Amino acid sequence: MHSDASPDKSDDSRCHRFPRDCLSLDFCLSLDFCLPLTDSVMKHLLTFCALTLFVFATIFRYVDELQADPPKPPEGFRALFNGQDLSGWYGWDPHASASLSGDTKAKNLKKQREEFSQHWRVDNNELVNNGTGPYATTEEDFGDIELLLEYKTVATADSGVYLRGTPQVQIWDVNQKFDPKKPDRKPHLGSGGLFNNTPKTLGRDPMMVADKPFGQWNALRIRQIGARTWVTLNTRLVVEGAVMENYWDRKLPLPARGPIMLQTHGGEIRWRNIFVREIDAAESQRVAKLEKQLPNPTYYDVAYGPHPKQVMHFWKAESSQPTPLLYFIHGGGWMNGGRMSGLSNMLSTLLDAGISVASVEYRFIPEATADGVIPPVKGPLYDAARGLQFIRSRAAEWNIDKNRIAASGGSAGACSSLWLAFHADLADPKSEDPIARESTRLLCAAVNGAQTTLDPKQMKEWTPNSKYGGHAFGFSGDSAKKLSQFDEFLSKRDTILPWIAEYSPYALVSSDDPPIYLYYSAPPSLGKDQKDPTHTANFGVMLQEHCQTNGVACELYYPEAPNAKHNSTLDFLLEKLKD
Repeated sequence: MHSDASPDKSDDSRCHRFPRDCLSLDFCLSLDFCLPLTDSVMKHLLTFCALTLFVFATIFRYVDELQADPPKPPEGFRALFNGQDLSGWYGWDPHASASLSGDTKAKNLKKQREEFSQHWRVDNNELVNNGTGPYATTEEDFGDIELLLEYKTVATADSGVYLRGTPQVQIWDVNQKFDPKKPDRKPHLGSGGLFNNTPKTLGRDPMMVADKPFGQWNALRIRQIGARTWVTLNTRLVVEGAVMENYWDRKLPLPARGPIMLQTHGGEIRWRNIFVREIDAAESQRVAKLEKQLPNPTYYDVAYGPHPKQVMHFWKAESSQPTPLLYFIHGGGWMNGGRMSGLSNMLSTLLDAGISVASVEYRFIPEATADGVIPPVKGPLYDAARGLQFIRSRAAEWNIDKNRIAASGGSAGACSSLWLAFHADLADPKSEDPIARESTRLLCAAVNGAQTTLDPKQMKEWTPNSKYGGHAFGFSGDSAKKLSQFDEFLSKRDTILPWIAEYSPYALVSSDDPPIYLYYSAPPSLGKDQKDPTHTANFGVMLQEHCQTNGVACELYYPEAPNAKHNSTLDFLLEKLKD
């Protein structure tokens, strides 16, 4: 007989709707049953829930990536990587197929295409390689272009960007040590160079180190017009219009067109924001006219000391008679920078005028500190002096007039130039070292944006918001105490007065010093905060006054400066060196 009576759940020993001894799954999964709450059941339930959460999280992440906004290129550019999949790219390592032909090559290329997705993937809108496999290669070919991209890699890995299917704009682990047994492999000089070019040519190595630490994204901007290539890494120009050689056949020019390739080499690398702008013929012609190719040095990376940084480039001006010489010292706070920075815009003019040029590299503050140099600024300053003596020791071989040598540089390089101009001669006539017997005196110095004093008290009086110079004497501040390096520098000034007397250009001025030219891009305002306190014309005003008191000729230029006869350091140098 059918009964409509409901079962008495109070008699059902299988289940009680709420804990203590039972857990209902319909609470979270809407399933109309329940299970005894034993340890085994609980363990399985927890595992099930964890797996469920993982699956849903993976699905949601995948959906997010599919729905993510595509990369947004700057105006005039278009995206080569869509941030979602490998569309527009395939796998090809040209080195693996270069020596093959016919069916063997066709099979190799087919295999590389098939293996591409095994080594490359898209993760978080980034194109990621595991360090092996064929290179990511664009389906399109390109000619003259401007290419933007960002990358992030790991220790010991290296990579590169191939242009027109040709290696390469190099990416290094900049922390690798220089190996003297491999003199042409220089990862310590940084990324961005045209590594497969002929050694000892401009552009093969970057002009300066511009790499960011591991874990941070690096931004490359590459412009290629014809074979000439400009590379900017993290806003720093590291290759300036150098010709990229045809690696595959150096007797032939670079191919007119070819794919862009992202190299795989030994460690994970991530890429994002890959954008390209194709350059038309009119722009190519305009650039070629305005940006002349720089001449390669006559002698490249000539060593003047044992440290890897103690090297110089030398350009020999053609002349039957000994030539004057510009000795160039680059800036960068004695912490970074490169030998062509500030020189390239006047190099060709100087050579055409019959003036030879040498540009010196030197130990930066950290390297001098590592070598035990005290105070650290002695390292770059004495390196500059030694380099000058080395040049004079080569005067006969390099056809140099020892008596017509001028120094120039910007910022810290300007400070170094002034230090040489004002310092007593460092020649040691009794030395057994013939280089040490050479003079360090100059015909003149012409500098840009110079710090003319390394005395923090003077800096503070001249420009109240001064912040530069403490690192030169080993001060680094104390972030825990909110003490800047300049504050420490100023507070401990009395402990380093002998160093200030020895290394501050202002302190060294004497009546027998050569003529000086100081260039600043903005007018002075003594005793007031400056927009750029490190390169303010306040430095120039005070040095000029001091030089005039001591009978030293000192010309000061800034916009609307009174009595300035020359509009640039180049104008001044041409007049003095050609006299």
